[in-house]
Amino acid sequence: MRDEVVTFLLTGSEAPSLALTWTWYLLARHRDVEATLHAEFNHVLGGRLPTVEDLPRLEYTRMVFAEAMRLYPPVWVLTRQAIRPVDIGPYTLPAGSTILVSPWVMHHDPRYYPDPFRFDPQRWTPERQAARPKFSYFPFGGGHQRCIGESFAWTEGVLLLATLAQGWQPRLVSSRPTKPRPRATLRPASGLPMRLERRQRDQSLGQTLAVST
Repeated sequence: MRDEVVTFLLTGSEAPSLALTWTWYLLARHRDVEATLHAEFNHVLGGRLPTVEDLPRLEYTRMVFAEAMRLYPPVWVLTRQAIRPVDIGPYTLPAGSTILVSPWVMHHDPRYYPDPFRFDPQRWTPERQAARPKFSYFPFGGGHQRCIGESFAWTEGVLLLATLAQGWQPRLVSSRPTKPRPRATLRPASGLPMRLERRQRDQSLGQTLAVST
């Protein structure tokens, strides 16, 4: 029961909040991506709140969220235990071996992601995604131990992003890059202070204005 509670608290609240934290950070540093995101909101939602039925049309929103989790996977390392001897390349791991698998390392492998530290949501077009091996991206793990809440996490992340980003634009207080701190999850090393700007829609011009708050 203790393990179930810890898993619920860690993956059900902290991991999604960190995924969105890093997404806000990246959007604040890449205004061109943010502008494209807002254009999709205007086209798909027209100022209303998103619903589950909007998910198939919020394609770019999902691409932004996917790229943020590639660069900053909330769960940056996973553990597995060999239940029998297993050969991996030239190595044989005995039964009982503990294996560390890192989404961070794989997500920054230039064989699959050229210029791997660049924030580029276009990596997640269906064509480019299909061209990569299955386990070049696994923010939710894989196999029998794959996160049971993965589908919910995608729904939650995309809808929260589409809801909050329509009304607010977070702006970084400092221009210095924020370094990640790997603990149980991947957190900003020194916090992530930001200033919020409220977005107001100009109905006569069909434009969105930002007002500092």
